[in-house]
Amino acid sequence: MKRLTLILTVLLISTFMLVACSDDKDEAKESDNNVVNEENNDGKDNDEAEKDDNTKDNDDDSGKSTSEITTEDQLDLKLGDTGKFDTTLGTYEMTVTSAKIIDSELDGNEPYNYGFILLDITIKNTSNHDLDAEDLMISMEVTDNLDGSGHIDSSGAFESVQELEGTIKPGEELSGQFITDIYESDEYYFREDPGNVAAGGSNQVIWTIPADEAK
Repeated sequence: MKRLTLILTVLLISTFMLVACSDDKDEAKESDNNVVNEENNDGKDNDEAEKDDNTKDNDDDSGKSTSEITTEDQLDLKLGDTGKFDTTLGTYEMTVTSAKIIDSELDGNEPYNYGFILLDITIKNTSNHDLDAEDLMISMEVTDNLDGSGHIDSSGAFESVQELEGTIKPGEELSGQFITDIYESDEYYFREDPGNVAAGGSNQVIWTIPADEAK
């Protein structure tokens, strides 16, 4: 009888131990699953947050891709004409109101070649966002040979020249001047840098300026 009681006691203790071990394993498994789920949720939340940030960046981007440049080239503009620019920076209109050739020093600056050409220019912002005038003018140049290179703006080196600089709000205009060194020629061309045009950064806009109209 004592032996039977001992055996039953041992079996009962073993059963309790098995049940306890099983409960511990289930709790550990459940804990591991919770950790994995939390990590997956964190990764999903991070991906969604990154996606939202990318979408916001795209919405805030005021630039345009080259495939969106649809305005035609304008290759035969004259003094007083307005050219329409369609660029990766935005859209705007530029009018060259007058031109003057200076064949002597100006503000203590001597021309490297024949002289300087001084242009009076007005820019109108036709985009729906601000434009920086310096960004627009940096790609403009004067040349006496359409197949050759050109000369960029040097207005910052002259005290008496009104440099085109500052922010142009949508619908607003800004007037200023462009000046650069030139060779002697019968006519000059004010244009968008052909390299920028070839890269898809802008349509081409060219003004032809006869020397006898820039006196």
